[in-house]
Amino acid sequence: MEWIRFSGLDRYYGARAIFTGLDGVLRDSRKVGLVGPNGAGKSSLVRILAGREEADSGDVVRVRDARVGYVSQTLDDDAGTTLRELLERAFAYAHALEARVRELETQLSVTAEAGDTPAQERLLQAYGDAREAVERHGGTSHDRRMRSMLAAFGFSDDDLDLPTSAFSGGQRTRAALARMLLEEPDYLVLDEPTNHLDIDTVRWLETFLLDDPRAALVVSHDRYFLDRVANEIWELDGGALARYDVPQGRAYGAYVEEKALRRELAERDYERFRDEERRRKAVVAELRTHGSHNYAQVRSREKQLAKLERVEAPRTSQQAIAVALTAARRATSGMALVATGLRVAYARPLFDHLDVAVARGDRLAIVGPNGAGKSTLLSVLAGRRAPDAGRVKIMDGVTTAYFSQDAADELPRGCSAVDAVLEGASIVAEEARALLGRLGLGGEAGDKDVEAFSGGERRRIMLARLMARSADLLFLDEPTNDLDIPSREALETVLASYGGAMVVVSHDRYLLRRLAERVIWLRDGAATTIENGYERFEALQREPAREAKAVAKAPKAATVARDDRLDGERRARDLAACEREVARLDEERARLEREFADPSIYDDRPRVAQLERELEAARGAVDAAYERWEAMIAGAQP
Repeated sequence: MEWIRFSGLDRYYGARAIFTGLDGVLRDSRKVGLVGPNGAGKSSLVRILAGREEADSGDVVRVRDARVGYVSQTLDDDAGTTLRELLERAFAYAHALEARVRELETQLSVTAEAGDTPAQERLLQAYGDAREAVERHGGTSHDRRMRSMLAAFGFSDDDLDLPTSAFSGGQRTRAALARMLLEEPDYLVLDEPTNHLDIDTVRWLETFLLDDPRAALVVSHDRYFLDRVANEIWELDGGALARYDVPQGRAYGAYVEEKALRRELAERDYERFRDEERRRKAVVAELRTHGSHNYAQVRSREKQLAKLERVEAPRTSQQAIAVALTAARRATSGMALVATGLRVAYARPLFDHLDVAVARGDRLAIVGPNGAGKSTLLSVLAGRRAPDAGRVKIMDGVTTAYFSQDAADELPRGCSAVDAVLEGASIVAEEARALLGRLGLGGEAGDKDVEAFSGGERRRIMLARLMARSADLLFLDEPTNDLDIPSREALETVLASYGGAMVVVSHDRYLLRRLAERVIWLRDGAATTIENGYERFEALQREPAREAKAVAKAPKAATVARDDRLDGERRARDLAACEREVARLDEERARLEREFADPSIYDDRPRVAQLERELEAARGAVDAAYERWEAMIAGAQP
């Protein structure tokens, strides 16, 4: 089934064309990842496809009465709205259906008293259809579904009456996703759904989308997420949309390979065109130069040249970064940092008795759910915050640089972007401009005052400052936030070639997979160190707990995380299987209720009695399945 088909879509901002002539189809069961640089128009396109905006021209055809589940990149301002009120909006359609059922029941009663058999038959048909629609959209189980969805997204019943303004950005994103799923849409359109989510919640969302049969169009800069979820990639760049069929499991990687191949073929086609064009021009020039009086032949050759089918030059790729990130001294042995007995606690310990050693050239990642203390540990190691207990020593002669999540507020005021990059750096202005350009701030942007940039742009300037400095030890807190994929890949390339040590906190698993040699996993006041790179950590999330116990190496005085924490993905698969069983039993119950609503069966008394027994058993089975699901959800919570 084709849920959306669009053709000739144009979008302009004033006189500037964002994109023109876009065509595409979202088909059943397809998981489409929409990628492209910032400013390419991705959010504009998905808002048009979700019916939130109109294109300047072009056509969008959607399935009649189909319901789209849309989550915006910019969360709605629901100040004063409680979580309960936000989620209950998901049931507005179901409540309208229930009201229709009650209205039909009243009309049936009136027609029965009046003895109007034809009207009663028409109403019974409408009543059966309405009851079917009610059951398809949750029946009377709204409160139970809401509580189950709350548990799945890490909320408690106590959170229901809190205003959404009291929640963090990640919690508000989870609430928006929960509301969208409660609406039971026919297909999904998600704009940066992984923004502000920790790795555990992103992994849950990945598993959900993999098991969900609905079509989905997802805008994301999370390449790991795209790898796992997508089976089709749409690239929006330069006002044009390119489509790539890719294998699920390595979707983004396959897209990159196919894109490189297409570019190579396009370059060959363009070179062949240029060679043929030059040859024909040379023939015409030769005939003219030697004074040929065969004007018909010259004219014929000119016509052949004019008819030559033009081939456009391939779009120029973004240039590589012009400088490398270098350490003051490329030391390959010895320690850069040693920390012992670290403890930080608020209402409960974030970590305790934690030892950390970072060697010269070492690359350490700190991971864990939101609120686990990742940024706190990073700031303690960097000496920006004192621990409640323990000691941190940065070795003599080791210079450090720190990039915080609030780095944009640390820029010097009253200077240009180029001057901000040059401060304390060992590069020249041209190299600073090249750095800014690779991070999307090229041209005259380098001469603007830092106060004139948005928050996301100021983060890019801070990244350029970091790249331009010579430090032996880097502390990076979410360095890829607000960066599009080309800028993330540029940053990774720079960091991968860096010769010093680094400690990084990030939700960007592609970056962690490329850079991290060792992982500290913080969770519930416990810390586990995992050797052999980030990919090993990801593998442990999918392996039984007994293997995790054998391979996860804890620091000498650190608390070791419980083994069963490394089995989260298996629990997610079991939960998905239980959800499918609930859906199957619910459909069987709905089928029996449709049969029970058919007035023709009431002449068959034995069948009516049998249906009553089957319906009672089906309802009991659905309730039992829901209880198992809720128990699994509750058991999955940390």
